[in-house]
This record gives sequence, structure tokens and C-alpha cells, in this order.
Amino acid sequence: MLPEMMRAEAESVMAVVPFQVRTPLTIPETAWQNDIAVFFAHGARQSGDTWAVGAQTRPDSDLLGMITLTGRGQDDAANGAVKWVRDHCSASDLELVRVENFNDRYLEEQRADFSLTRFMVARSESPTVEGWALPTGLPPAASRHGLRAPNRRRKAA
Repeated sequence: MLPEMMRAEAESVMAVVPFQVRTPLTIPETAWQNDIAVFFAHGARQSGDTWAVGAQTRPDSDLLGMITLTGRGQDDAANGAVKWVRDHCSASDLELVRVENFNDRYLEEQRADFSLTRFMVARSESPTVEGWALPTGLPPAASRHGLRAPNRRRKAA
């Protein structure tokens, strides 16, 4: 019960951070490796409490999408990014596998103005019931004689 309450609380905190999609999130085919895509959401304070958050696979790559939001700091920017990616995954039949907050990678004096979050997303294509098959080629069950043989040798030694 406690983990479920903690999850509900975390989701309610993220729901309070409204954001506006400037450019919809699009994960290019080149970002996928074995049905997993890894990308970052980098947030930067624009002015006052206004933040711009853009998603990229690498610092020098093109933007995959961008949002803006009004927030109190880097945690609000990171929470807005998580909500944005989670919404995208729900709408695109993807699974958000992992989220890592990298805000501590910034120097202390930069933390008020920047945010960095890493995402791992998976394609959630699961096989239908028809796609499953019973395993074949299982080894034969061990016989009683095969199990006793090592014991007899140990007694003789």
C-alpha cells in the first residue's frame, strides 16, 4: 500500500507542473537500438520562472521536441519533462522504462538555471497469445539410477 501511495503522490506533484508543447516529441528511428531509445531532456531558465526544456539524443544533436513551462526551479523543469515524456509514451504505445535525474551533474552555482534528465524508452510491442509457443527440446528427466550412482561411488571411496 505504501509504494502505491508514494507513486500517487509523485504523480500528483508532476501533474501540478503545467507545460506547453512548442515542438511535439518525435523519437527518430536512428535513436532506437534493440527497441530501446535513450535521450535527454535539458532544461534552461529563460527569464524569471519560465523554463524551456528540449529533448536530444546527444548535446550536439537536433531537438526531438521542446516544451516551455513556468516553474520554481530545476526540479519543476525535470518533473515537467517527465510528465511530457510519459504523456508521449502513453499516446505512442511506448513504455517509459527508466528516468534518471542528472541535476547534480551541474556546478552548484548553475543548478538554479539548468536541469538535465535522462530517459530510457522501450517499444512496447508484446506478442499476442498466438505468438507464444511451448518450449521444445527439454532434456529428459533424470532416472533414479543416475541419481544413485554418484552416492555409491562416494561410499566406496
